[in-house]
Amino acid sequence: MSMFKRALLLLGLIVALPAMAISLDEAKKQGLVGEANSGYIAIVDASSPDLEKLVKKVNAERKQAYTEIAKSHNVDIAQVAARAAEKLEARLSRGEYYQDNLGRWVRK
Repeated sequence: MSMFKRALLLLGLIVALPAMAISLDEAKKQGLVGEANSGYIAIVDASSPDLEKLVKKVNAERKQAYTEIAKSHNVDIAQVAARAAEKLEARLSRGEYYQDNLGRWVRK
């Protein structure tokens, strides 16, 4: 295989890989992740590197948002996260998972 073809193949893989990664909505609909009672998402079923990467990314974004809200309202980040957990649970579609107060996964 020529160097040019290898470069094209590598470029194709780099472009295609992000498209293969699962979205948060897809992961929720498939029951792979759910809304944890902490205000963050967590893996409900079989983990994979893509899923772990998604959870880490979403939770980092949420933590940043919770931190900003907590600072602007002069409250603890845990209070913001707890309130967010309630709102996120209410917004779930039928069949998606959330974590109850005892830490059990429940399907809405």
